[in-house]
Amino acid sequence: MARSPVHPGFLAIAVLLLALQAGGPAVAAALRYERAAIAGGELWRLLSGHFVHLGWAHCLLNAGGLLALAAILPAPLRAGRCCLLLGGAIGIALFAALPDLQRYAGFSGINYGLATLALLPRCRGEAVAVLLLAALVARAAWQWLADGGAADAAWLGAPPLAAAHFAGLAGGAVLALAGPLRRAALR
Repeated sequence: MARSPVHPGFLAIAVLLLALQAGGPAVAAALRYERAAIAGGELWRLLSGHFVHLGWAHCLLNAGGLLALAAILPAPLRAGRCCLLLGGAIGIALFAALPDLQRYAGFSGINYGLATLALLPRCRGEAVAVLLLAALVARAAWQWLADGGAADAAWLGAPPLAAAHFAGLAGGAVLALAGPLRRAALR
């Protein structure tokens, strides 16, 4: 029997994203990033907000992106630990840097971090990795500076949050380059 190129841990996380979406609006409301609730002590929302979505289109886009990335991520990567590290870092960054951000949901920041973690170590020897990473940075910058996500708002339910994408890029770079954190993300 042929082995899937997708790490089973990332497959499990994709299934979790779909299951939480199937839970409906009540599950999303209980888990999404909500600034007032976080300030009131519901700190899990810094992390759990990444695992719920604005709708099925949003969820399927992120789950599909995760599965595509999982096929190129290093084999020894610990899926759950890596997503928790990235999600926690992104949630804290959003809370600290964006006091006006009241609500957030979605996995795309973690996907940007995973992409960076997969691509950055390959940049020395693979021009394609450099181009793909540059394209991700350019897309996040376009979303931030030129309101590049406005067209996506209609079908996603809200414009993409470029700050989450930048926080994911930074978190992925730290995991890829920082020895102790890199070891924590790997088996």
